[in-house]
Amino acid sequence: MRPVDAAYEVLKESGQPLLVHDLMDKVLEVLKQEPDPRRMAQIYSDMNLDVRFVYKGHGQWAIRDWNPKTPTKGTGSTRDRHKADDDGEELEEEDGW
Repeated sequence: MRPVDAAYEVLKESGQPLLVHDLMDKVLEVLKQEPDPRRMAQIYSDMNLDVRFVYKGHGQWAIRDWNPKTPTKGTGSTRDRHKADDDGEELEEEDGW
């Protein structure tokens, strides 16, 4: 198992965000490896690049599955989208840049 996949599984099983230090300890335990700063840095880098993970702030990591995207209002083309000016009046967007 890849270390980043182990991190995902640890978070999934926990059901809540974990502090990075706790997460790394659990990942290394799952992988039956001793703490190694270079190894932990590699896992951290892999998590940053993997879209499954979300940094929640204050040293906590979670998985994206817990925060699914909310649907946006309207599903039309750019031509159909509107935005409001400062007075709240809707203005149609122009097609050009």
